[in-house]
Amino acid sequence: MNAGILAVESLEKYGEYESTFFRGKAYTNTERLDYASRLAALLQDHGVKPGDRVAVMMANCPEVTAAFHAIWRVGASILPVIPQLTPNEVHYLLEDSGAEVVLTSPQLANAADKAREGVATFRQMLCFGESTVDGAIDIAPLVPQASPIENLHDCAKDDMAILMYTSGTTGKPKGVMLSHNNILTNHRALSTLRPQTPGTRGISVLPMSHIFGVLTMNLGYIYGATGVLHEYFNPIDVMESIQDFKVQRFGAVPTMLTALIHCPGREEYDVSSVEQVGCGASALLNETRLKFEELFGCEVIEGYGMTECGAAATSYPKNEPYRPGSVGKAIPSVEVAILDDDDNVLSPNETGEICMRGEGIMLGYWNRPDATAEALKSGWLHSGDVGHMCEEGFVRITDRKKDLIIKGGENISAREIEEALYQHPAVIEAAIIGVPDEKFVETIAAAIVLNPTIETNEQELADHLKQYITKFKIPTYFVFKPMLPKNSTGKMLKRTLRDEVAEELGLKPKA
Repeated sequence: MNAGILAVESLEKYGEYESTFFRGKAYTNTERLDYASRLAALLQDHGVKPGDRVAVMMANCPEVTAAFHAIWRVGASILPVIPQLTPNEVHYLLEDSGAEVVLTSPQLANAADKAREGVATFRQMLCFGESTVDGAIDIAPLVPQASPIENLHDCAKDDMAILMYTSGTTGKPKGVMLSHNNILTNHRALSTLRPQTPGTRGISVLPMSHIFGVLTMNLGYIYGATGVLHEYFNPIDVMESIQDFKVQRFGAVPTMLTALIHCPGREEYDVSSVEQVGCGASALLNETRLKFEELFGCEVIEGYGMTECGAAATSYPKNEPYRPGSVGKAIPSVEVAILDDDDNVLSPNETGEICMRGEGIMLGYWNRPDATAEALKSGWLHSGDVGHMCEEGFVRITDRKKDLIIKGGENISAREIEEALYQHPAVIEAAIIGVPDEKFVETIAAAIVLNPTIETNEQELADHLKQYITKFKIPTYFVFKPMLPKNSTGKMLKRTLRDEVAEELGLKPKA
Protein backbone atom coordinates (compact mmCIF):
# COMPACT_ATOMS: atom_id res chain seq x y z
CA MET A 1 0.00 0.00 0.00
CA ASN A 2 1.30 3.44 -0.90
CA ALA A 3 -0.47 6.80 -1.41
CA GLY A 4 1.79 7.36 -4.41
CA ILE A 5 -0.29 4.80 -6.31
CA LEU A 6 -2.79 7.56 -7.21
CA ALA A 7 -0.33 9.21 -9.61
CA VAL A 8 0.58 5.82 -11.11
CA GLU A 9 -3.06 4.83 -11.56
CA SER A 10 -3.82 8.18 -13.18
CA LEU A 11 -1.28 7.54 -15.93
CA GLU A 12 -2.48 3.96 -16.40
CA LYS A 13 -6.14 5.00 -16.60
CA TYR A 14 -5.98 8.20 -18.64
CA GLY A 15 -2.73 7.88 -20.58
CA GLU A 16 -0.46 10.85 -21.13
CA TYR A 17 -2.03 14.30 -20.84
CA GLU A 18 -1.13 17.83 -19.79
CA SER A 19 -1.67 17.66 -16.05
CA THR A 20 -0.05 20.86 -14.76
CA PHE A 21 0.41 24.45 -15.88
CA PHE A 22 2.85 26.58 -13.90
CA ARG A 23 4.19 30.00 -14.80
CA GLY A 24 3.04 29.59 -18.38
CA LYS A 25 4.63 26.18 -18.90
CA ALA A 26 2.75 22.91 -19.40
CA TYR A 27 3.84 19.59 -17.90
CA THR A 28 2.43 16.18 -18.78
CA ASN A 29 1.62 13.58 -16.16
CA THR A 30 4.33 11.37 -17.68
CA GLU A 31 6.93 14.09 -17.17
CA ARG A 32 5.81 14.72 -13.61
CA LEU A 33 5.89 11.04 -12.64
CA ASP A 34 9.32 10.57 -14.22
CA TYR A 35 10.68 13.61 -12.38
CA ALA A 36 9.28 12.38 -9.06
CA SER A 37 10.78 8.93 -9.59
CA ARG A 38 14.21 10.48 -10.21
CA LEU A 39 13.83 12.72 -7.18
CA ALA A 40 13.05 9.60 -5.15
CA ALA A 41 16.35 8.08 -6.28
CA LEU A 42 18.21 11.23 -5.29
CA LEU A 43 16.60 11.21 -1.84
CA GLN A 44 17.58 7.59 -1.43
CA ASP A 45 21.15 8.44 -2.46
CA HIS A 46 21.20 11.02 0.34
CA GLY A 47 20.22 8.49 2.93
CA VAL A 48 16.45 8.85 3.08
CA LYS A 49 14.98 5.50 4.03
CA PRO A 50 11.56 4.07 4.94
CA GLY A 51 10.16 5.62 8.10
CA ASP A 52 12.22 8.84 7.89
CA ARG A 53 10.55 12.25 8.07
CA VAL A 54 11.46 14.64 5.26
CA ALA A 55 10.51 18.29 5.72
CA VAL A 56 9.38 20.18 2.62
CA MET A 57 9.45 23.95 3.06
CA MET A 58 8.43 25.53 -0.23
CA ALA A 59 5.69 27.57 -1.85
CA ASN A 60 3.46 25.72 -4.32
CA CYS A 61 5.38 24.61 -7.41
CA PRO A 62 5.78 21.43 -9.48
CA GLU A 63 8.73 20.40 -7.29
CA VAL A 64 6.46 20.29 -4.24
CA THR A 65 3.97 17.88 -5.82
CA ALA A 66 6.92 15.79 -7.01
CA ALA A 67 8.31 15.77 -3.47
CA PHE A 68 5.13 14.18 -2.11
CA HIS A 69 5.35 11.34 -4.58
CA ALA A 70 9.14 10.94 -4.28
CA ILE A 71 9.06 10.75 -0.49
CA TRP A 72 6.24 8.23 -0.56
CA ARG A 73 7.99 6.22 -3.29
CA VAL A 74 10.93 5.51 -0.95
CA GLY A 75 8.62 4.75 2.01
CA ALA A 76 9.39 7.92 3.99
CA SER A 77 6.92 10.43 5.48
CA ILE A 78 6.52 14.00 4.31
CA LEU A 79 6.45 16.87 6.79
CA PRO A 80 4.88 19.81 4.92
CA VAL A 81 6.06 23.14 6.36
CA ILE A 82 4.11 26.37 5.86
CA PRO A 83 6.53 28.72 4.04
CA GLN A 84 5.38 31.78 6.01
CA LEU A 85 6.40 30.36 9.39
CA THR A 86 9.21 32.04 11.28
CA PRO A 87 12.51 30.18 11.78
CA ASN A 88 11.59 29.67 15.46
CA GLU A 89 8.30 28.06 14.48
CA VAL A 90 9.97 25.83 11.90
CA HIS A 91 12.67 24.92 14.44
CA TYR A 92 9.96 23.53 16.70
CA LEU A 93 8.54 21.38 13.89
CA LEU A 94 11.94 20.01 12.89
CA GLU A 95 12.94 19.29 16.47
CA ASP A 96 9.61 17.76 17.47
CA SER A 97 9.37 15.58 14.36
CA GLY A 98 12.99 14.44 14.30
CA ALA A 99 13.26 15.33 10.62
CA GLU A 100 16.68 14.57 9.12
CA VAL A 101 16.38 16.13 5.67
CA VAL A 102 14.88 19.43 4.52
CA LEU A 103 13.82 20.07 0.92
CA THR A 104 13.50 23.76 0.16
CA SER A 105 13.92 26.55 -2.40
CA PRO A 106 16.61 29.22 -2.74
CA GLN A 107 14.14 31.84 -1.50
CA LEU A 108 13.56 29.96 1.77
CA ALA A 109 16.96 28.33 2.27
CA ASN A 110 18.26 30.95 4.71
CA ALA A 111 15.13 30.70 6.87
CA ALA A 112 15.37 26.90 6.81
CA ASP A 113 19.05 27.14 7.75
CA LYS A 114 18.23 29.27 10.79
CA ALA A 115 15.42 26.90 11.73
CA ARG A 116 17.59 23.78 11.71
CA GLU A 117 20.21 25.24 14.11
CA GLY A 118 20.38 23.06 17.21
CA VAL A 119 18.15 20.32 15.77
CA ALA A 120 20.04 17.16 16.73
CA THR A 121 18.51 14.95 14.03
CA PHE A 122 19.13 17.32 11.11
CA ARG A 123 21.82 16.21 8.67
CA GLN A 124 21.11 17.55 5.17
CA MET A 125 19.47 20.44 3.29
CA LEU A 126 18.57 19.84 -0.34
CA CYS A 127 17.69 22.91 -2.39
CA PHE A 128 16.00 23.21 -5.79
CA GLY A 129 18.48 25.84 -6.93
CA GLU A 130 21.60 27.63 -5.78
CA SER A 131 21.59 29.25 -2.35
CA THR A 132 24.02 31.00 -0.05
CA VAL A 133 23.65 28.39 2.68
CA ASP A 134 26.82 26.49 3.48
CA GLY A 135 26.38 22.76 3.03
CA ALA A 136 23.09 23.02 1.11
CA ILE A 137 23.13 20.88 -2.02
CA ASP A 138 21.65 22.28 -5.21
CA ILE A 139 19.72 19.29 -6.56
CA ALA A 140 18.07 21.08 -9.50
CA PRO A 141 20.69 19.82 -12.02
CA LEU A 142 21.01 16.45 -10.29
CA VAL A 143 17.41 15.23 -10.44
CA PRO A 144 17.24 14.79 -14.25
CA GLN A 145 20.49 12.80 -14.15
CA ALA A 146 19.32 10.33 -11.49
CA SER A 147 18.13 6.86 -12.44
CA PRO A 148 14.43 6.65 -11.58
CA ILE A 149 13.16 4.28 -8.91
CA GLU A 150 10.67 2.18 -10.83
CA ASN A 151 8.53 0.79 -8.01
CA LEU A 152 6.69 2.22 -5.01
CA HIS A 153 7.86 1.06 -1.61
CA ASP A 154 5.43 -1.51 -0.22
CA CYS A 155 4.18 0.22 2.91
CA ALA A 156 2.09 -1.34 5.64
CA LYS A 157 -1.47 -0.15 6.05
CA ASP A 158 -0.63 1.97 9.09
CA ASP A 159 2.75 3.29 7.95
CA MET A 160 2.79 7.07 8.23
CA ALA A 161 2.55 8.97 4.94
CA ILE A 162 2.15 12.52 6.24
CA LEU A 163 3.11 14.22 9.48
CA MET A 164 1.14 17.46 9.28
CA TYR A 165 1.17 19.91 12.15
CA THR A 166 -2.01 21.66 13.17
CA SER A 167 -2.14 25.42 12.73
CA GLY A 168 -1.49 25.98 16.42
CA THR A 169 -4.28 28.46 17.10
CA THR A 170 -4.00 27.32 20.72
CA GLY A 171 -0.80 26.11 22.32
CA LYS A 172 2.04 24.33 20.51
CA PRO A 173 1.19 22.69 17.16
CA LYS A 174 0.55 18.96 17.26
CA GLY A 175 1.79 16.61 14.55
CA VAL A 176 -1.11 14.71 12.98
CA MET A 177 -0.02 11.27 11.79
CA LEU A 178 -1.85 10.19 8.64
CA SER A 179 -1.19 6.74 7.21
CA HIS A 180 -1.21 5.69 3.57
CA ASN A 181 -4.51 3.97 4.26
CA ASN A 182 -5.96 7.14 5.82
CA ILE A 183 -5.11 9.17 2.72
CA LEU A 184 -6.24 6.62 0.14
CA THR A 185 -9.48 5.80 1.95
CA ASN A 186 -10.55 9.38 2.55
CA HIS A 187 -9.60 10.91 -0.79
CA ARG A 188 -10.98 8.05 -2.87
CA ALA A 189 -14.24 8.14 -0.91
CA LEU A 190 -14.75 11.86 -1.48
CA SER A 191 -14.05 11.48 -5.20
CA THR A 192 -17.08 9.21 -5.63
CA LEU A 193 -19.55 11.94 -4.70
CA ARG A 194 -19.04 14.22 -7.70
CA PRO A 195 -17.24 12.47 -10.58
CA GLN A 196 -15.51 14.67 -13.14
CA THR A 197 -14.86 14.30 -16.84
CA PRO A 198 -11.14 13.61 -17.51
CA GLY A 199 -9.40 16.80 -18.63
CA THR A 200 -11.59 19.08 -16.50
CA ARG A 201 -9.60 22.23 -15.81
CA GLY A 202 -9.00 23.33 -12.26
CA ILE A 203 -6.85 25.79 -10.38
CA SER A 204 -4.65 24.97 -7.38
CA VAL A 205 -4.33 27.92 -5.01
CA LEU A 206 -4.51 26.04 -1.74
CA PRO A 207 -1.09 25.55 -0.11
CA MET A 208 0.33 22.05 -0.24
CA SER A 209 1.29 22.53 3.40
CA HIS A 210 -2.41 22.15 4.26
CA ILE A 211 -4.46 18.96 4.01
CA PHE A 212 -6.99 20.70 1.74
CA GLY A 213 -4.19 21.33 -0.76
CA VAL A 214 -3.06 17.70 -0.55
CA LEU A 215 -6.65 16.61 -1.13
CA THR A 216 -6.97 18.70 -4.30
CA MET A 217 -3.68 17.26 -5.60
CA ASN A 218 -4.89 13.70 -5.10
CA LEU A 219 -8.33 14.40 -6.51
CA GLY A 220 -6.57 15.70 -9.62
CA TYR A 221 -4.88 12.31 -10.03
CA ILE A 222 -8.11 10.43 -9.42
CA TYR A 223 -10.12 12.52 -11.90
CA GLY A 224 -7.41 12.91 -14.55
CA ALA A 225 -7.78 16.68 -14.23
CA THR A 226 -5.57 19.48 -15.54
CA GLY A 227 -4.52 21.99 -12.90
CA VAL A 228 -3.17 25.53 -13.05
CA LEU A 229 -0.79 25.71 -10.09
CA HIS A 230 -0.28 28.98 -8.20
CA GLU A 231 2.51 29.64 -5.71
CA TYR A 232 0.26 31.71 -3.49
CA PHE A 233 -3.29 32.97 -3.56
CA ASN A 234 -3.64 36.34 -5.28
CA PRO A 235 -7.17 37.36 -6.38
CA ILE A 236 -6.07 39.05 -9.61
CA ASP A 237 -3.85 36.12 -10.60
CA VAL A 238 -6.74 33.75 -9.96
CA MET A 239 -9.12 35.84 -12.06
CA GLU A 240 -6.60 35.86 -14.90
CA SER A 241 -6.16 32.09 -14.73
CA ILE A 242 -9.91 31.51 -14.73
CA GLN A 243 -10.22 33.62 -17.86
CA ASP A 244 -7.11 32.42 -19.72
CA PHE A 245 -7.38 28.69 -18.92
CA LYS A 246 -11.18 28.45 -18.84
CA VAL A 247 -11.07 27.02 -15.32
CA GLN A 248 -14.13 24.94 -14.50
CA ARG A 249 -13.63 23.84 -10.89
CA PHE A 250 -11.44 24.65 -7.92
CA GLY A 251 -11.20 24.40 -4.17
CA ALA A 252 -11.05 27.41 -1.86
CA VAL A 253 -11.54 28.60 1.69
CA PRO A 254 -14.22 31.20 2.54
CA THR A 255 -11.80 34.13 2.78
CA MET A 256 -10.65 33.40 -0.78
CA LEU A 257 -14.23 33.65 -2.01
CA THR A 258 -14.60 36.96 -0.19
CA ALA A 259 -11.39 38.26 -1.78
CA LEU A 260 -12.57 37.22 -5.26
CA ILE A 261 -15.94 38.87 -4.72
CA HIS A 262 -14.18 42.15 -3.90
CA CYS A 263 -11.32 41.75 -6.41
CA PRO A 264 -10.61 45.10 -8.14
CA GLY A 265 -11.80 45.01 -11.74
CA ARG A 266 -13.59 41.69 -11.25
CA GLU A 267 -16.24 42.65 -13.79
CA GLU A 268 -13.61 42.87 -16.53
CA TYR A 269 -12.77 39.15 -16.39
CA ASP A 270 -14.62 36.36 -18.17
CA VAL A 271 -15.48 33.80 -15.49
CA SER A 272 -18.24 32.06 -17.40
CA SER A 273 -16.27 28.79 -17.49
CA VAL A 274 -16.53 28.27 -13.71
CA GLU A 275 -19.01 25.52 -12.88
CA GLN A 276 -18.27 24.52 -9.30
CA VAL A 277 -16.23 25.60 -6.31
CA GLY A 278 -15.61 23.35 -3.32
CA CYS A 279 -15.30 25.30 -0.10
CA GLY A 280 -14.07 24.17 3.32
CA ALA A 281 -11.51 24.62 6.14
CA SER A 282 -13.67 27.16 7.99
CA ALA A 283 -17.29 28.25 8.21
CA LEU A 284 -18.81 29.60 4.99
CA LEU A 285 -21.37 32.29 5.61
CA ASN A 286 -24.49 31.84 3.48
CA GLU A 287 -24.35 35.47 2.38
CA THR A 288 -20.88 34.89 0.94
CA ARG A 289 -21.98 31.69 -0.82
CA LEU A 290 -24.98 33.34 -2.44
CA LYS A 291 -23.01 36.39 -3.54
CA PHE A 292 -20.25 34.27 -5.10
CA GLU A 293 -22.75 32.07 -6.93
CA GLU A 294 -24.50 35.17 -8.27
CA LEU A 295 -21.34 36.90 -9.50
CA PHE A 296 -19.56 33.83 -10.88
CA GLY A 297 -22.59 31.93 -12.14
CA CYS A 298 -21.51 28.69 -10.49
CA GLU A 299 -22.35 26.29 -7.71
CA VAL A 300 -20.52 26.48 -4.37
CA ILE A 301 -20.32 23.16 -2.55
CA GLU A 302 -19.55 23.37 1.14
CA GLY A 303 -17.90 20.53 3.00
CA TYR A 304 -16.43 19.91 6.39
CA GLY A 305 -13.32 18.16 7.56
CA MET A 306 -10.02 18.48 9.35
CA THR A 307 -6.48 17.21 9.13
CA GLU A 308 -7.21 14.57 11.76
CA CYS A 309 -9.82 12.84 9.58
CA GLY A 310 -7.62 12.72 6.48
CA ALA A 311 -9.26 15.82 4.95
CA ALA A 312 -13.01 15.45 4.41
CA ALA A 313 -15.80 14.27 6.68
CA THR A 314 -18.95 15.66 5.04
CA SER A 315 -19.96 17.01 1.65
CA TYR A 316 -22.86 17.13 -0.78
CA PRO A 317 -23.38 14.21 -3.18
CA LYS A 318 -24.11 15.04 -6.81
CA ASN A 319 -27.63 16.42 -7.42
CA GLU A 320 -28.23 16.84 -3.68
CA PRO A 321 -29.88 20.27 -3.16
CA TYR A 322 -27.97 22.71 -0.99
CA ARG A 323 -29.31 23.30 2.49
CA PRO A 324 -28.28 26.75 3.76
CA GLY A 325 -26.15 26.44 6.86
CA SER A 326 -25.40 22.75 6.38
CA VAL A 327 -22.00 21.32 5.43
CA GLY A 328 -23.61 18.23 3.90
CA LYS A 329 -23.62 14.69 5.22
CA ALA A 330 -20.99 12.06 5.93
CA ILE A 331 -18.96 10.94 2.94
CA PRO A 332 -18.52 7.21 2.27
CA SER A 333 -16.09 5.60 4.74
CA VAL A 334 -16.80 8.17 7.48
CA GLU A 335 -19.36 7.84 10.24
CA VAL A 336 -20.44 11.13 11.81
CA ALA A 337 -22.34 11.49 15.07
CA ILE A 338 -23.25 14.22 17.55
CA LEU A 339 -22.10 13.32 21.07
CA ASP A 340 -22.81 14.83 24.46
CA ASP A 341 -20.13 15.54 27.08
CA ASP A 342 -20.26 11.88 28.19
CA ASP A 343 -19.78 10.62 24.61
CA ASN A 344 -23.37 9.44 24.25
CA VAL A 345 -24.84 9.68 20.75
CA LEU A 346 -27.53 12.37 20.68
CA SER A 347 -30.82 12.21 18.84
CA PRO A 348 -31.41 14.13 15.60
CA ASN A 349 -31.44 17.94 15.98
CA GLU A 350 -29.86 17.83 19.45
CA THR A 351 -26.75 20.00 19.84
CA GLY A 352 -23.44 18.50 20.87
CA GLU A 353 -19.90 17.87 19.66
CA ILE A 354 -19.39 16.71 16.08
CA CYS A 355 -17.44 13.44 16.16
CA MET A 356 -16.39 10.93 13.52
CA ARG A 357 -14.82 7.54 13.03
CA GLY A 358 -13.69 5.36 10.14
CA GLU A 359 -10.61 4.23 8.24
CA GLY A 360 -9.62 7.75 7.30
CA ILE A 361 -9.15 8.88 10.90
CA MET A 362 -5.57 9.71 11.92
CA LEU A 363 -3.25 7.30 13.67
CA GLY A 364 -2.85 9.88 16.42
CA TYR A 365 -0.64 12.83 17.35
CA TRP A 366 3.13 12.46 17.04
CA ASN A 367 4.68 11.77 20.45
CA ARG A 368 1.51 13.00 22.17
CA PRO A 369 -0.25 9.96 23.65
CA ASP A 370 -2.15 12.19 26.07
CA ALA A 371 -3.56 14.39 23.32
CA THR A 372 -4.25 11.32 21.17
CA ALA A 373 -6.22 9.65 23.95
CA GLU A 374 -8.25 12.81 24.49
CA ALA A 375 -9.01 13.32 20.80
CA LEU A 376 -9.87 9.66 20.12
CA LYS A 377 -11.65 8.76 23.35
CA SER A 378 -14.48 6.26 23.12
CA GLY A 379 -13.33 5.37 19.61
CA TRP A 380 -14.48 8.67 18.11
CA LEU A 381 -12.44 11.59 16.80
CA HIS A 382 -13.62 14.61 18.77
CA SER A 383 -13.58 17.64 16.48
CA GLY A 384 -14.09 20.38 19.05
CA ASP A 385 -16.88 21.71 16.82
CA VAL A 386 -20.42 22.13 18.08
CA GLY A 387 -23.43 21.36 15.94
CA HIS A 388 -26.38 19.10 15.24
CA MET A 389 -27.58 16.68 12.58
CA CYS A 390 -31.06 16.27 11.13
CA GLU A 391 -32.90 12.99 10.58
CA GLU A 392 -31.51 12.76 7.04
CA GLY A 393 -27.92 13.08 8.25
CA PHE A 394 -27.15 16.65 7.22
CA VAL A 395 -24.75 18.35 9.62
CA ARG A 396 -24.93 21.94 10.74
CA ILE A 397 -22.03 23.55 12.61
CA THR A 398 -22.99 26.19 15.14
CA ASP A 399 -19.63 26.99 16.74
CA ARG A 400 -16.38 25.72 18.16
CA LYS A 401 -16.30 24.80 21.82
CA LYS A 402 -13.25 26.93 22.43
CA ASP A 403 -14.70 29.86 20.47
CA LEU A 404 -17.94 30.02 22.40
CA ILE A 405 -18.30 33.33 24.22
CA ILE A 406 -19.60 32.98 27.76
CA LYS A 407 -21.07 36.35 28.75
CA GLY A 408 -22.51 36.40 32.23
CA GLY A 409 -22.83 32.61 32.16
CA GLU A 410 -24.69 32.67 28.85
CA ASN A 411 -23.19 30.75 25.92
CA ILE A 412 -23.16 32.97 22.82
CA SER A 413 -22.45 31.78 19.30
CA ALA A 414 -19.93 33.95 17.46
CA ARG A 415 -21.20 32.74 14.11
CA GLU A 416 -24.74 33.98 14.71
CA ILE A 417 -23.47 37.54 15.18
CA GLU A 418 -21.07 37.25 12.25
CA GLU A 419 -23.91 36.12 9.99
CA ALA A 420 -25.88 39.21 10.99
CA LEU A 421 -22.95 41.56 10.44
CA TYR A 422 -22.44 40.22 6.92
CA GLN A 423 -25.94 41.41 6.07
CA HIS A 424 -24.61 44.98 6.24
CA PRO A 425 -23.25 46.18 2.85
CA ALA A 426 -20.23 47.93 4.42
CA VAL A 427 -18.88 44.76 6.03
CA ILE A 428 -16.30 42.86 3.97
CA GLU A 429 -15.01 40.64 6.78
CA ALA A 430 -16.04 40.20 10.39
CA ALA A 431 -14.98 38.10 13.34
CA ILE A 432 -16.66 37.93 16.72
CA ILE A 433 -14.46 37.22 19.73
CA GLY A 434 -14.70 37.22 23.50
CA VAL A 435 -12.68 39.73 25.51
CA PRO A 436 -12.31 40.21 29.30
CA ASP A 437 -14.99 42.21 31.11
CA GLU A 438 -15.33 43.18 34.79
CA LYS A 439 -19.11 42.81 34.91
CA PHE A 440 -19.72 39.75 32.74
CA VAL A 441 -16.24 38.14 33.00
CA GLU A 442 -16.31 38.00 29.20
CA THR A 443 -18.04 40.23 26.71
CA ILE A 444 -18.29 40.53 22.93
CA ALA A 445 -16.02 42.36 20.51
CA ALA A 446 -16.45 42.65 16.75
CA ALA A 447 -13.37 43.00 14.56
CA ILE A 448 -14.42 44.28 11.15
CA VAL A 449 -12.90 45.05 7.77
CA LEU A 450 -15.02 47.69 6.04
CA ASN A 451 -15.67 48.47 2.40
CA PRO A 452 -13.92 51.84 1.98
CA THR A 453 -16.58 53.05 -0.44
CA ILE A 454 -19.43 52.69 2.06
CA GLU A 455 -19.61 54.85 5.19
CA THR A 456 -20.78 53.46 8.51
CA ASN A 457 -20.03 53.68 12.22
CA GLU A 458 -20.41 51.72 15.45
CA GLN A 459 -23.91 52.97 16.20
CA GLU A 460 -25.19 52.18 12.74
CA LEU A 461 -23.77 48.66 12.94
CA ALA A 462 -25.28 48.15 16.40
CA ASP A 463 -28.67 49.31 15.13
CA HIS A 464 -28.30 46.97 12.18
CA LEU A 465 -27.62 44.00 14.47
CA LYS A 466 -30.73 44.71 16.54
CA GLN A 467 -32.76 43.49 13.56
CA TYR A 468 -31.21 40.02 13.87
CA ILE A 469 -30.09 39.34 17.44
CA THR A 470 -31.07 40.19 21.00
CA LYS A 471 -29.59 43.24 22.73
CA PHE A 472 -27.54 40.99 25.01
CA LYS A 473 -25.59 39.76 21.97
CA ILE A 474 -24.78 43.19 20.53
CA PRO A 475 -20.97 43.63 20.71
CA THR A 476 -19.67 45.88 23.44
CA TYR A 477 -16.79 46.87 21.19
CA PHE A 478 -16.45 47.47 17.46
CA VAL A 479 -12.86 47.45 16.24
CA PHE A 480 -12.17 48.41 12.64
CA LYS A 481 -9.09 46.83 11.09
CA PRO A 482 -7.44 46.86 7.64
CA MET A 483 -7.24 43.06 7.70
CA LEU A 484 -7.87 40.13 10.03
CA PRO A 485 -5.12 37.65 10.96
CA LYS A 486 -5.20 34.34 9.09
CA ASN A 487 -2.92 31.39 8.54
CA SER A 488 -1.58 30.43 5.11
CA THR A 489 -4.84 28.71 4.15
CA GLY A 490 -6.98 31.73 5.00
CA LYS A 491 -8.29 30.27 8.24
CA MET A 492 -9.07 32.95 10.81
CA LEU A 493 -6.65 32.99 13.75
CA LYS A 494 -9.10 33.96 16.44
CA ARG A 495 -6.68 33.49 19.31
CA THR A 496 -4.27 35.94 17.68
CA LEU A 497 -7.15 38.32 16.98
CA ARG A 498 -8.34 38.14 20.60
CA ASP A 499 -4.89 39.12 21.83
CA GLU A 500 -4.62 41.96 19.31
CA VAL A 501 -8.03 43.40 20.13
CA ALA A 502 -7.59 43.03 23.88
CA GLU A 503 -4.29 44.91 23.68
CA GLU A 504 -5.80 47.58 21.45
CA LEU A 505 -8.65 48.09 23.92
CA GLY A 506 -6.33 48.03 26.92
CA LEU A 507 -7.80 44.80 28.27
CA LYS A 508 -5.98 41.81 29.66
CA PRO A 509 -5.73 39.14 26.90
CA LYS A 510 -7.95 36.13 27.32
CA ALA A 511 -6.04 33.08 28.57
